[in-house]
Amino acid sequence: MPTTTPGQSFPVPTSSDDPNVPDDMNSLALAVERRVFGVYNNVTDRNTRVPSPQEGQVAFIKDTDSFVYYNGTAWTDMFTQPPSFTSGTSVPSNATGNNGDVFFKV
Repeated sequence: MPTTTPGQSFPVPTSSDDPNVPDDMNSLALAVERRVFGVYNNVTDRNTRVPSPQEGQVAFIKDTDSFVYYNGTAWTDMFTQPPSFTSGTSVPSNATGNNGDVFFKV
């Protein structure tokens, strides 16, 4: 299969290729699988089912409700913890909370 699609480089058989539908479909399925979000029960499940990840591959881990991506070296959190929105009558000290948290004084 020397031909690929221009956008994502999916393998496409040409008319001069020997017709082998199972192999052609398998090659296409493997190429597509690397570009969709994988959903895994936990990190162990992901590592078992994706032993050789590719840079840019994305996964959702159900037990931690988190998205991760493979940066070429390791799986990395895709998003940092979302900011916390709170309110009260006195402003909290700078020692509490995280960068990005929002406080409304009422």
